[in-house]
Amino acid sequence: MPKKPANGEDGSKFIGLRLDRDTAAYYSKRAKERGTTLSEFLRTMIVQGMIAETALDVEQRMRVMLAEMQIQTGGGGSAKLPENALMSIYTSEQLLTKIVEARNPQDLYDAQDRAKAKIKREKGEANG
Repeated sequence: MPKKPANGEDGSKFIGLRLDRDTAAYYSKRAKERGTTLSEFLRTMIVQGMIAETALDVEQRMRVMLAEMQIQTGGGGSAKLPENALMSIYTSEQLLTKIVEARNPQDLYDAQDRAKAKIKREKGEANG
């Protein structure tokens, strides 16, 4: 079978990756458990890592914005986002980290539950 060209007709690009024996065995086993190839599994893991990193960046920017809002109100004001906006932010944060991984509707419910718990914790900290 002839070797595939480095750049595919579909716009993809071949990138070689060398793994030590134990690492390759570990990821091969994980890929097999998911019913996929090692290459596809590693691509998925890279994308998930980028999504998680992006979610953290968004969360950090939101925290900075909220802090700035508090400063603008003199620190004592209550410049808070409506609960439904916080719910959307925290749900999005949770979903971004899972969206590629499971593709399971239950993840939405789990993310919303964690978002509700986070809102409740933050309300308790603000009141306590």
